[in-house]
Amino acid sequence: MVFDYIVIGGGSAGAIIARRLADANIGSVALIEAGPRDEGVPAMMDISRLFELDSSTDWGFLARPTRQSSRHLNYSRAKMLGGCGNHNDCAYLVPPREDFDAWRELGGKGWSGADVIPYFDRLEARITVERRPENHPFSKAFIRAGEELGLAKVDFRSKVEPGIGMLALNAHGRFRSSSSVAYLHPLASLPPNLGILTETLVNRIEFTDRVATACITDKGRIAARREIILCAGGIQSPQLLMVSGIGDAADLRAHDIEVVHNSPGVGKHLLDHYTVPVIFETATPVPDWDITPYEAVAMLKTSPDARSADSQVQFGMTAGWFNGRFGDEYHPSAPKGRSIIALEPNIAISRSHGTVKITSPDIRIAPAIDMNYLSDADRYDEDVLLRAIDFCRRMGKTESFGRIVTKELLPGPEVAGEELLRNYIRNNCQTYYHASGTCRLGSERDPGAVLTPDLKVKGVVGLRVCDASVFPAMVSVNINATVMMVGEKAADMIVDDAK
Repeated sequence: MVFDYIVIGGGSAGAIIARRLADANIGSVALIEAGPRDEGVPAMMDISRLFELDSSTDWGFLARPTRQSSRHLNYSRAKMLGGCGNHNDCAYLVPPREDFDAWRELGGKGWSGADVIPYFDRLEARITVERRPENHPFSKAFIRAGEELGLAKVDFRSKVEPGIGMLALNAHGRFRSSSSVAYLHPLASLPPNLGILTETLVNRIEFTDRVATACITDKGRIAARREIILCAGGIQSPQLLMVSGIGDAADLRAHDIEVVHNSPGVGKHLLDHYTVPVIFETATPVPDWDITPYEAVAMLKTSPDARSADSQVQFGMTAGWFNGRFGDEYHPSAPKGRSIIALEPNIAISRSHGTVKITSPDIRIAPAIDMNYLSDADRYDEDVLLRAIDFCRRMGKTESFGRIVTKELLPGPEVAGEELLRNYIRNNCQTYYHASGTCRLGSERDPGAVLTPDLKVKGVVGLRVCDASVFPAMVSVNINATVMMVGEKAADMIVDDAK
């Protein structure tokens, strides 16, 4: 098979890019996805049925959370058309403009706050974004507790700033408005120049004289006349580059991989949002939520020195996933009817960076994922979590929260004093599943940048990366809206180059 463009990965960015290229009528497009189709599958389409997904739609990765820890995290990555956009709780948050101004300062020409806002606007013209109503009694109690502690009520659909309020979801009622839903469905009515190949694994990218020419898949060779666009996400995009010969030359040679281009930054600079939850027992079972247990959030400015919110606290009307101690760790949305809730503070922009390294030249063998949480030399991350956890514990003692909770389960009243709490933090890191930054964009002069600002892979021709791995710095909120924006902006870049 031969196409003009090949998009690897049908997730949040890939689905958008494939459709935009097809609609631009600049040639034939193949969208290759390792997982199954999503249309008509209730557990993929209905947010409230997320917990029904089984391990066949997940890559099943394990990650080491800290250098000091011997335990591993289940690091969920979706394997289906729509990717993690069909595997999340659909929180839709547009980061503050200063987050993208930081991208520009790091060599991301064309990625400032002013540059990206038109692409969020374009995205929102296609997807559906709905504010969650403040109906659930526990969400109301969370918001009132925050107000008791001095937080302002904020409409996070309009602006992200310190405060507390309900989330917006990229959804239509209970049903997702993910990129695959908004850009590809109905699959039977796709443009004739767009082919979707699901349940097809790309083993490696083939190069001829440093030009990306084809994808070698488990179903045969698929050639590209013009470009290959890699959209496999923060873990698998660097993995696929490395098994294809782009990465740190010494690491590649250690696995007998022919070096196409020595790019030491591939797999480095792994970013994430991570949390150490505060968990409470409730006086009664949690009343049923209608869509998602994650519908309210607080943005905290834990330090007077912070320019903006430095911690985001998700309110979870479940804690089934936490460390395997309250149920099945696999799914963040555990079954209803439990008497447990969680406040989940993170570090908005962590100073700790991890790595993704291949363990084999075989793409089917999982890479080694070292999140390297809490590794920053000045302990900034740990200090933010310390202050944010203190705030969450104080929420539990407010009049509003006191009506629904009976006791703190974790850290627990016995964890008193700074050193005990720091020890709790070091041993209980969990993830928001926001892996990013491992193929970061930057200036031509930056040796650690894998990509140029137009998302082209340095050192080769005809290959771009367009997903969360391109982030030169973390954004301070949930990343799915930003990943979809990257898809919209990348499509424009590709179409402009074709003209």
